[in-house]
Amino acid sequence: MSAPRVGIIGARRARQGLGPFVARDLIAAGAEVPCFAVTSERSIAPALAEIERYAGVSPCGYADADRMLDAEPLDAVAILSPAESHGEHLRRAAHRGLAALCEKPLVWEVPAIDALASEIVAAFAERGLLLYENCQWPFALSGFERLHPGSLAAPPRELRMELQPASHGLAALGDSLSHPLSLLQALVPGDAPAVDEIRAERGPRGDASLTLRFRYRSDGHTCAVEVVLTTSDRLPRRAALAIDGRAAERVVAAETYRLSFTSSDRIVAIDDPLSTLVADFVARLRAPDEADRRSRARDIEQRMRLLAELASAYRKQEP
Repeated sequence: MSAPRVGIIGARRARQGLGPFVARDLIAAGAEVPCFAVTSERSIAPALAEIERYAGVSPCGYADADRMLDAEPLDAVAILSPAESHGEHLRRAAHRGLAALCEKPLVWEVPAIDALASEIVAAFAERGLLLYENCQWPFALSGFERLHPGSLAAPPRELRMELQPASHGLAALGDSLSHPLSLLQALVPGDAPAVDEIRAERGPRGDASLTLRFRYRSDGHTCAVEVVLTTSDRLPRRAALAIDGRAAERVVAAETYRLSFTSSDRIVAIDDPLSTLVADFVARLRAPDEADRRSRARDIEQRMRLLAELASAYRKQEP
């Protein structure tokens, strides 16, 4: 496959949308973006303008995903629509034999997250189709290692992450938890990860933060995890990571949008992890790797099971 043809479902920037940026990164990685789908005719023009601005291409717009899939010969879809619609679009892709890159969380149908995720992962596996969830942070770990040399030599005992979703409460967990969970899978690998000792705590009155604490256990290792979510509409959103007390805050340059990790006394430039993930997806489309496909599917299914457990615990003790 020389230049994979990838259609975008959910092409606008509304609700934290990444459509124009994923289109940009697909083109940069050598894919073609011949089409996109939005939810109404009136959304086609603004979505096209954003894709033209960021990606420099003019794909054909559709107001319905099925119409796009009927009309366009594609190899894959990038699903960037609101999380509640991911399940139906993933089913469409699997039914039509298309690989998929899906925004996180893979699915968000509480309380059936893990059951639906297992169904979808199995549908892709039955047809040997590549499935990616947009979990970017593992692709930033090389930058963290450059900021703190030697910090990733062993599985961590503590991990803390701060994020700023636009959503609140349970929805904020859905928007955010795939990030720390994917990091934990990379840093504390194992075949049967588990979470326990789950506690949720709201910030003081007037504070829009939610703190989730739990223990992550895998292959004899235990990591104490703290995730602090502060609702915000401001861009760029703050993101920070600390591993065993070594901290890194993501910095986005105002004019160039270049990314860096900074600590109290150091700063290192990092590659955009979204761009790296999209390039990895395109590379796997071009040169399929069956072992990688199976491993990735297993990780997604495990991650969704853990997300379901965390969401369930939060609902029982919602602060």
